[in-house]
Amino acid sequence: MEEIKGKARSVAVAIDGSDPSWEAMTRAINMARLLELPLDVLTVIQIRKAGYFAFIDRHLLEEQEAYAKKVLVEAEERCKKAGVEVQTHLLESEKGPSEAIVGWLEEARGVKFLVIGSYGHGFRGRHILGSTTERVIREVARLALPVPVLVVPSSSEPSS
Repeated sequence: MEEIKGKARSVAVAIDGSDPSWEAMTRAINMARLLELPLDVLTVIQIRKAGYFAFIDRHLLEEQEAYAKKVLVEAEERCKKAGVEVQTHLLESEKGPSEAIVGWLEEARGVKFLVIGSYGHGFRGRHILGSTTERVIREVARLALPVPVLVVPSSSEPSS
């Protein structure tokens, strides 16, 4: 994605298929519509080595890819229903989702906002932010990326 004359080219949202990420997606769609910008939807597959058996690793990766593609198809449908132009991005990372999201932001130019849920599929018990969200915020600040991060709190009650 290239920046045109210093103007915003898109709103981005990072989703993982969890309820909080769909809440972030709804907010991102509304922002994109109000700002008359397309929406970049990011989802990440974390590549993990399960052990010595390559077929196990391949099977786990295939499951993650299938789930991620399902999430992106749902995201596209929601955007089209709302009349928002969308581009989906299936990212991969060995270290974690935050690394892939921040890496994409570093390469992308003209992202007006990154919208992300306060937490995703991971543990959330007494934490205010999930680890991925916290790392994304920290790295965007550390790298001084010119992309504000909007954290959308979940409307559901956390389980203890």
